[in-house]
Amino acid sequence: MPTIKTISNFTINKGLVNELIFTIKKDQTLLPIIINPSDTFKLVLFHLDTDSIESEIDMDNTNLDGFIEVYDAPSGRIMITLNTHLTNRLIKERGPKVDKYYLKPTYRIAIDCDTADNGKFVIKLRNVSID
Repeated sequence: MPTIKTISNFTINKGLVNELIFTIKKDQTLLPIIINPSDTFKLVLFHLDTDSIESEIDMDNTNLDGFIEVYDAPSGRIMITLNTHLTNRLIKERGPKVDKYYLKPTYRIAIDCDTADNGKFVIKLRNVSID
């Protein structure tokens, strides 16, 4: 069974290219993994209210929505690029004026990782807001 790592809150900028850099750490340590050429990463963006999939992004660089690439292999860093083809269609929700228009999460993200250094695991971003 894969390990699951969780991040509580996250924001994507609507209508812009978003370049997100993640450092992948080894289980139960602060040390980064070393990314090997055989390692794979896949991002799945889900609607919170329906659990339906909005987009799936992987490392093949043919998806108009975006792609994942190794940013710094020895430091365990990947870069996820979300193109405007995706971010333009994302749903943004805000709270009322009396509550200072806080952002409401409308999506969640799961990043499926399969690495030689750390095995299979999932990174979950539970509350993804659009701004």
